[in-house]
Amino acid sequence: MEHFDFTAIDFETMTAERTSACAIGIVRVENDVIVQKFYSLINPIPDNREANNTHVHGITPEMVAKAPSWLDLWPWIKEFFENQTIVAHNAEFDLGVLDRVSDYYGIDFSIKDCIDTMQITHLSLSDSCALSGISLDNHHDALCDATACAQIMLMCFGVRPSEPRSTMKQNEKERKLRKVLSETKKPLDAEEVENTNTPFFQKKVVLTGVLKSFPVREEVASMLKRYGADINGSISKKTNIVIVGNGCGPSKMKTIEELQGQGVEIKVLYEPEFLDIIEKYNIK
Repeated sequence: MEHFDFTAIDFETMTAERTSACAIGIVRVENDVIVQKFYSLINPIPDNREANNTHVHGITPEMVAKAPSWLDLWPWIKEFFENQTIVAHNAEFDLGVLDRVSDYYGIDFSIKDCIDTMQITHLSLSDSCALSGISLDNHHDALCDATACAQIMLMCFGVRPSEPRSTMKQNEKERKLRKVLSETKKPLDAEEVENTNTPFFQKKVVLTGVLKSFPVREEVASMLKRYGADINGSISKKTNIVIVGNGCGPSKMKTIEELQGQGVEIKVLYEPEFLDIIEKYNIK
């Protein structure tokens, strides 16, 4: 039996301009199974249109003002695109956004193939999901729509959509990698901090996902603690900085989005920017 690998994507845009990407959802499918999901807000490329699409997706200009640009995101998501089969519902729109924002930043890449699920179902995404019994609880949320698109594609292949079930041993390994000791979560007094002039001094910091440079979360948490960070396990209105790695929790990213929409200032650092900061301040 043939198995299928592909990347399902969905973009949301701030205006009618396709350069104005403000959110992306990515779902990776390997051997007929959803193996990875990614979501991020995007700082859109400015344009002159006064009307925006906030009424469609709920994303405001304030929410994306400090989000990473497409150029910032690309080093950490390019593996989902390069030489991959891309699947989207109304692919002409999503590939148009992908091409326009990539051209703007001079990003050159090639995909293997593209499949448009709307050309298969001849229905809107919501109608396709309703007909197939697929949940679409938060339509126009980029990750929700990308997940629905991936599930439609799998059903078109005759495959029942599923996500991998980790073994107990795998779950235990993941927990160890992401575990931060309770002692590490106790912040140092100011006089104990090695250098009080870094962006992490007396800031509430949350780690989500796995950093390629620091796969063991306890290691990076301990490092940041030495420089005055207050390491937290959950995101709240008091959170100052969220450091995002691969496999970041979609629920945490949505919480950030909601809090930013309420005016809470939370700085999101993806690994490239985080590494630049620790190099600049000689954090070890």
